[in-house]
Amino acid sequence: MTHVTSAIIVGGGIGGAATALSLARQGIKVMLLEKAHEIGEIGAGIQLGPNAFSALDSLGVGDVARQRAVFTDHITMMDAVNAEEVVRIETGQAFRDHFGGPYAVIHRVDIHATVWEAVLTHPGVEYRTSTHIVDIRQTPDDVTVFDEQGNSWTADILVGCDGVKSVVRQSLLGDAPRVTGHVVYRAVIDCDDMPDDLRINAPVLWAGPHCHLVHYPLRGGQQYNLVVTFHSRQQEEWGVKDGSKEEVLSYFAGIHPRPRQMLDKPTSWRRWSTADREPVANDQ
Repeated sequence: MTHVTSAIIVGGGIGGAATALSLARQGIKVMLLEKAHEIGEIGAGIQLGPNAFSALDSLGVGDVARQRAVFTDHITMMDAVNAEEVVRIETGQAFRDHFGGPYAVIHRVDIHATVWEAVLTHPGVEYRTSTHIVDIRQTPDDVTVFDEQGNSWTADILVGCDGVKSVVRQSLLGDAPRVTGHVVYRAVIDCDDMPDDLRINAPVLWAGPHCHLVHYPLRGGQQYNLVVTFHSRQQEEWGVKDGSKEEVLSYFAGIHPRPRQMLDKPTSWRRWSTADREPVANDQ
């Protein structure tokens, strides 16, 4: 194959949407297939560095992303045990001049919507939801995917953007996700519920023994994203479910009262038992 004119993308999250838009802007006809009934994003906040804005600019959505993001004053690491500052990186104009772009935070739903809105208006992209891919077949010239209903699509290339349980990767490599043992709790709370001394316009990481906490503002400072991470004492299986405040507090009993106070604020948590993948060898 010398020239790519068509592509299939499996997965409609941030990565899948961005890949679809990037390929379509190069004149490649794209079919995006999503397993869920609706295209959307889960989770809470995400941090965007200068390179992320360069990528968004290349997709033609940088200005929209900037309108929805919160630009931070600095990035700070704190000691979660004694509440002393470890390091601070200012992210003002000098930072922007040096790195060629800003540092910001944004809700995952907002950054996904920013890219997906552009996908919807691009004539080179088609998409289907409720499409669970179960088989992939390759020839020297193209690739065909089949869903559980027996439908099929053929294109020059296939791009897997279907997450840690990727069907595409399973077809190519046959490996399984690696459960890390790390558990991540996430919550979003209103600004009024955030302790006054933690209402900081910055991503702040509180580093403790086998655990850390992160908080930063979202949506114009109206909300705060809270993320707490610890290494589980039990055997974990990859998955997402409702969390328990009691479990969170049990892992952070030894930290300073200043960061610990925010753990009482969410009325609900979502619990991620995380997994990742081994790097793919070059010859694969």
